[in-house]
Amino acid sequence: MKKIIYLLGFLTLAILVSCEQAVDGNEITDDATKLVKITGQWEVNAYSDSTLVYGPFKIITLKDPSIENDSITVQDSEVKFWKFQVKASVDEKNGTFQTRLSQCEVSEEGIGVIISNGMIVDSDSIYLEIQFEDDETPYGNIYQLKGRRSN
Repeated sequence: MKKIIYLLGFLTLAILVSCEQAVDGNEITDDATKLVKITGQWEVNAYSDSTLVYGPFKIITLKDPSIENDSITVQDSEVKFWKFQVKASVDEKNGTFQTRLSQCEVSEEGIGVIISNGMIVDSDSIYLEIQFEDDETPYGNIYQLKGRRSN
């Protein structure tokens, strides 16, 4: 009986020590404070449904570090697929971004661009759906851009 009591006491002590080490060693993280790395350069392909339309090409996601805001800029940096640069609202906690309707910042005509279902997955993959006002049928095609971080 003494052996069982000693064993239980030893196990309790070991559990307490291991829990203290995890807290002191910062091994336990609070997922609510972890932010997804939303900015970067991405190599993507453009699809319409499951058909490859264009790619690969590079896009970038930027955030102005001097301003505390909840938006990013999404831009076709090589201007190979479509000439676009738009602001999108972002939630860095879950890595999502979108626009309702944003004006293209690099077009003289102020073309409308819609981004929906934008997401960064594990800080190294990107997915977004994008529509353009200057498409054959305005906003008629939904292009899926999928890719990986290239920097």
